[in-house]
Amino acid sequence: MMPHRHILTALVALVVLSGLWGDVGAQESAPSPEPKRRLSPRDAAEAVRQQADLVRRHMVPSVAAQPTSGIKKRTGVWYLVSWSIPEPELKAYLREAYQLGATVAFRGLIDDDFKKTLARTKALALELREQAPHTTLDPVIFRQLGVTTVPALVVANEQQALIIEGAAPLAHLLIVMVRENGELKPLLEWYEGTRRSWERGGPIEVQRPAIPTLVGLRHVRTTLARYPILERDLEAVIRERIQQADWNVLQRQLETQVRDKLKSGPGIALPPATTSRVFSVDPTVQFDKDVKQEDATTVLIKAGTHVNPLTQVTLRQRFIVIDGRKLEHVAFAKQQVQQYGAAWVKVMLTAGDFEVVSKAIQDRVYWVLPEIVTRFKLEHVPSVITQNGPMLQVEEIVL
Repeated sequence: MMPHRHILTALVALVVLSGLWGDVGAQESAPSPEPKRRLSPRDAAEAVRQQADLVRRHMVPSVAAQPTSGIKKRTGVWYLVSWSIPEPELKAYLREAYQLGATVAFRGLIDDDFKKTLARTKALALELREQAPHTTLDPVIFRQLGVTTVPALVVANEQQALIIEGAAPLAHLLIVMVRENGELKPLLEWYEGTRRSWERGGPIEVQRPAIPTLVGLRHVRTTLARYPILERDLEAVIRERIQQADWNVLQRQLETQVRDKLKSGPGIALPPATTSRVFSVDPTVQFDKDVKQEDATTVLIKAGTHVNPLTQVTLRQRFIVIDGRKLEHVAFAKQQVQQYGAAWVKVMLTAGDFEVVSKAIQDRVYWVLPEIVTRFKLEHVPSVITQNGPMLQVEEIVL
């Protein structure tokens, strides 16, 4: 059996020869007023090259395509960068990436340090302001697409992608991509429109065109300058740290942190009540947006509607909010549990040892949430929250 390259050569030769013979036959059967000139050796060689490109591109693309097995499905535009790119140049590229709607991806962390990476990324986003693109850490896309230098523009559809690496404006990279795949021309034209729109002071309103069907993982060759990737593969760093970690020590640290948290509580500072008072809180809420069923077609609650949940349900329990560090507060909560029954009293702590208070009152306790403090307008402890008709009643107790 002939090797694949021999088959390709034979196929190209047949295509070229059939074209030449077709011209001769046409001349013999229907002479033209201006006979076609014979091909020179140079023209014939150029014809062979063109036909070979045609065959490779349209007739046997699967032979040259790289395997896509195991490649993560992605559809969209990505811009792969590194902190090795000089900052002024990087800022310009990121603005362009925003205008193109591309997701910017780094391979890993600066010096393998999360805090340092986060701080620098935030600073850059603040400087770019409204033109700061969506940025992510994605070592997988670098590895699976075989990107080893940056910046790299990636147009992907499912498991197929067209990739070009080079330090150049995105418009230039897209132009080169269009030469490889003419179906990307709408994307180029749309991007040029967004650039003009931003130059006039605002974003374009036209939606970005869909990504066309691609074939394989194709790297577009260029002679553009490139930068090395400064950051290590994030997954490799994580695996390394997992292997080096002392899990017994980490487990003890975690247990200590949990115990400390249970002892301190949520740490919400509410002063003790110095004057007894009772006030009401209206739990009515207004819906700013329509509330729809899961099918997103049926509107359950229209925007602007006011709803008071106490008109639909009855709050039978008493909520006791105390400072668990104060013995008199704990004693008050215990008295409430004994008087009304554990099923009808819920004790919430602003601070204090979760376990100690729970044992003292012989019932489960909870941490009060900041949202409850704000929503129920709590200012002092102990406070008792109950229902009074369509309103909530809050009673501050002096002990």
